[in-house]
Formats: sequence, structure tokens, C-alpha cells
Amino acid sequence: MNPPHRPQYPPAPPVIGRRALLSAGGALLGWGLLRGMPVQAAGAGGDAALNRFFAETFAAQANRSPELRTRLGLPGDQSRWDDLSEAALAADDARLAEDLARLRRDFPAATLSPAGRLNKRLWEYQAEERLGAARWRGNAYPAGHFNGRHGQIIDLLSTYHPLRDAADAQAWIARVRGIAQPVDQLIGALERRAAQGVIPPRFSVEKSLQAVRNTLIGRPFEPEGVSDSGLLSSFRNRLGRTNLPPAEQAMLVAAATQALREMFTPAWTRLSAALTHLLEQADDRDGVWKLPHGLDYYRWCLKRHTTLDLEPEMVHALGLQEVRRLQEEMVAVKTRTGFSGELVAFNQFLRSDPQFYFTNDEEGRAGYLAGARLILEKVNGVLDGQFTLKPKASLEVRRFDLYREGSETIARYSPPASDGSRPGIYYVNLSNMKEMPIWQMEVLAFHEGLPGHHMQMALAQEMTGLPEFRRHQTHTAYVEGWGLYSERLPKELGFYEDAYADFGRLSFELWRAIRLVLDTGIHVKKWSRQQAIDYFTSNSAFTAEVAAREVDRYIVYPGQACAYYLGLRKLLKLRAKAKRELGSAFDIRGFHDTILANGSVPLGVLEQVVDGWIETRRG
Repeated sequence: MNPPHRPQYPPAPPVIGRRALLSAGGALLGWGLLRGMPVQAAGAGGDAALNRFFAETFAAQANRSPELRTRLGLPGDQSRWDDLSEAALAADDARLAEDLARLRRDFPAATLSPAGRLNKRLWEYQAEERLGAARWRGNAYPAGHFNGRHGQIIDLLSTYHPLRDAADAQAWIARVRGIAQPVDQLIGALERRAAQGVIPPRFSVEKSLQAVRNTLIGRPFEPEGVSDSGLLSSFRNRLGRTNLPPAEQAMLVAAATQALREMFTPAWTRLSAALTHLLEQADDRDGVWKLPHGLDYYRWCLKRHTTLDLEPEMVHALGLQEVRRLQEEMVAVKTRTGFSGELVAFNQFLRSDPQFYFTNDEEGRAGYLAGARLILEKVNGVLDGQFTLKPKASLEVRRFDLYREGSETIARYSPPASDGSRPGIYYVNLSNMKEMPIWQMEVLAFHEGLPGHHMQMALAQEMTGLPEFRRHQTHTAYVEGWGLYSERLPKELGFYEDAYADFGRLSFELWRAIRLVLDTGIHVKKWSRQQAIDYFTSNSAFTAEVAAREVDRYIVYPGQACAYYLGLRKLLKLRAKAKRELGSAFDIRGFHDTILANGSVPLGVLEQVVDGWIETRRG
């Protein structure tokens, strides 16, 4: 074990103020891993067989899922779609139940090392969660506007499917030619859910329908289209970055154009018609309380995303309490800016004054992207005092594809491919620059990029000491709790010196506390969409457009929004506990490495991991 290390913090970075932005245009020590490498311990002999089980089951899952291989950058056939028919899903559930029984039968804890016992527990937890999801599959919206299958299909073609050579391009074309399978399976799922009364609210169906129609704008879907559609443009542009001869590229583009016209157009038109029919059946009831066994379904969603057993009423009360506390902090920061009015007036000032926004044109959008890249460059330069482990994968900042901006949130992170063919991507929604204030630029970049999701997810993929399934596992409370923790951390490194940026940091934390109120309010207390939007805008500086976009997300993604704040609270409690118990032996880099080196874990397991690290440091 290394001796205790007292981190030496680098000098505070220069302030990234509004004008600068405008012009910019490890370790699982207590559980048997040290810096990602296995450590032999009592019972470790059984780990080899257990690791073979993990490798076999993960390989079998990847063999059955060409889409998983594409998203993770794994080798194998990339020309087909997953089979999501009822029969295939039932067979997957049965196979998973058999594997879970085998894990429990063949690998008793006494034969495993501490690391092996943890790996077994995490695989078991993941399997139980997936089987729970199968129990509630009939309550999920197949084409909700935020996480619908239609969006997944387009994402796979436009972002995840690699285009490095002719074979990749031919596989892309084959996927387009096989588009009828996923589309018709989606239409079937929509019809079965509708027959059971499981229909998204009217606004969500409208947004999904609009996104589907937007996909068919441009060549080759419109005879008079003056520009390429998003799909054809993505294919052409990415193919243009390969070393293929121009003549071969032209042949592949022609084949892709033909496949889109002949196969994609009729399939996507059928989907548009199905959503149009679904819209005729939709109503304006927003919460999942309206679904079969709706309250039990919501409790499961809440547990799935937070990894905690929680009463919705307790979560609602906590949210109300934290909203009040954070607003008190924001009053103090408001005073630093010299604004003398009430907090409500300050919020309106931030929403409306042009100095806080880039112009709503291409020049303004380019300025925002440049500013976001500058922020990430500066914070990356000062992370060594906080982390030993850092990801090798690069990070890019991009605008969302135009076809989906209308239904997306303000930003999203997309992990890199395991094979290095795709970087980590921080996507921002620039459809309306009034939704992207300058005073929130730092906090948003920290959450989605560094030291947030990119640090976390890219690093997990690169941890060779973890079984494959753990490198790609995601528990919302861990993932988003870290993202929210990462919004706070840069303040310790000298960021947020501009009072408006610091207000932006608090506004984001307040936003997550508001989510506790709204998610439970919508799905348990039967709040309407407008009631939720009104609460959001009256208690924050976010615009009505952002509030509506966020509330729409909570409605179709129950429970997920609560995971952010609850995950943050757990991380802060664990850090405080470690500092209290270790005193001068506390090492912030060791603490952060311990959190990140283990990949995504449930919050209860994370607490045990940190307890193990504390015991090791005491030694």
C-alpha cells in the first residue's frame, strides 16, 4: 500500500467569464483490486470459474445482440437488428433466469475472493433488475419521445454504427435494407400496449410523431429535397473521412441512397401512420398512476433508478425541503452580483437580459460550442490534483442532430466505443439559444464532460481489471449522482469565480431538487403537466421552454429524475464519512479513484466499497 498522500492543488484557473465565452466562439482497495489489477486473496481459486461464467454470459448476450456490439464497439456482425419480438424477449428472460440460478448454485461465496464475491453480487443485482424490467415491460412506452425505440434506431445508424471502411458501409446499407424488422416490431408493441391502455400522453406522441416525420426530410425521401436528409448526410460525411477512393465512396453513397429510398421510406411511413393512429387515442393524463398497477410500477421505477427502497412521499418531502435550502444559498450569491431585488426578480432578469445569451443564429451556436470546448480544456488541465485515474478516450463537443433537437433535453453524453472508433461526445441542444444561458455553461460542461460522465464512463470501459459486464453497467443513481457531484467539484479548483456562473451551479443543484418534487408529484400526486411546469418556473431561473422540455421528460421516464439528487447525497455522505474517520490520512485522489475504478454500482454497494477503502487506509 502506498503511504498517505496529501494532494497538492494546482493554482486556480483563470475566471471564464461571460465575455471570454462570447469571444471564444483507484481503486477497489478493500475489495481486492488495486489500480484496476486483480489481487489474490483467500478463496480466489474460485474466481477463475466465476470469471469464465461472466465472459460466457456476456459473449452470449453480445452474440444475440448486434446492436449491443455496435454501441459498445465490439467485433462481430454489424448488419442486423436485435430481435425484439415477444417470443425473443420471453426466451431472453428465461435464459437470464437460468443463468441466475446457475450463478447462485455453482459459485458459493466461500469459494470466492472478496473481489469475486462483489462481482457475483453485482451480476446478481443486474439480473434481478432485468427480470424486474421484464415484469413491467407492458407498462413501458415503446415510443415515448425521450427514450423511444424510433430514436434508438436512428441513433444506431447516425452515430453508433462505425464507418471506417467498405465493410462497415456495406453493413450499414444492409441494416437499412433490414429496417422493416425493428419498425414492424415497434408498431406491434405500440398496438399491444394501446390495447391495454398504455399510451403516452398526447404531447409525447406528438413529439415522437414529429421526430419520425423530421427523419424523412431531405434527400432521398423528398423528390424535391435540396439537401441530404440527416441519415444520408451522416453516412456521406463519415464515409468521406475514410481512405476509400472517391469512386468507391460514390458507389456506396448511391447504394445507401437506394436502400433509404426503397426500404427505409416505406417502413418509416408505416411508423408515422401508426403514431398518427396512436395520437387519436391519446389523452392528457400525464402520470403513470393511470397505467395498470400504476403506483406499484412507479415504486419499481423509483427503486430501479435510485437503487434504494424509498417511499415516494418521503422523496417528495425531501425535495420540498432542499428547494427551500438551496434558494436561501442562491439569495446570497445573487447579492454578490449587486442585484438588489428579490430572487424571483433576479430569475426573471437572468431569463430575459440579452447579455446572458448567445445570439440565436449560426454565429451564436458556433460561439457556444467554442466556449464549451474552452471550459473543458481548462478544467482538464487542473484535474491531476483530484484524480490518479483519467480516461484515455478523447471527448468532443457536438450539436445534436437537427432532426431530434425538438424532443431532446438540453444536453446528453454519449460514451466512446470500446475499440476507439468513436470518442466520448458531449451533445448540446442549440435549437433555441434562449434555453442555453451563458451562466450555466460551466456547470453543464462539467456534468456531461469533465470531470463528469466522460471521466466516469470512459474510464469504466478502460478498466481491464473489471469483468466485461461491469465495464458497461449503468445504475442511474451512481452515474447521475457522480454527474451532479462533478458540478460541485470544480468550485474547489477555482472555477465559478464569476458570481453568475456560481449561481448557475446552484441553479443546477436546485433543478435536481425540483425533480424530486415534480417526479413524485406527477406520478403519485397526479399533478398535471402544466402544474409541474408552473412549479418549475416559479422556483427557478429556467425558462418556460426548458421547464416544459424537462417536465415532458419526467412524464415518460418515471423515477429516473430522482436518481441525480439522491446519488449526490450519498456521495457527499461517503466523502464526509471518509474524511471524518481518516483525518490526515484522507486522500481525495484515492477517494475519487475508489469511486470511479469500480464502474457503476448500486449505492448500497458503493458504501461498502468506500468502507473497505477506509479500512485499508487505516492500515
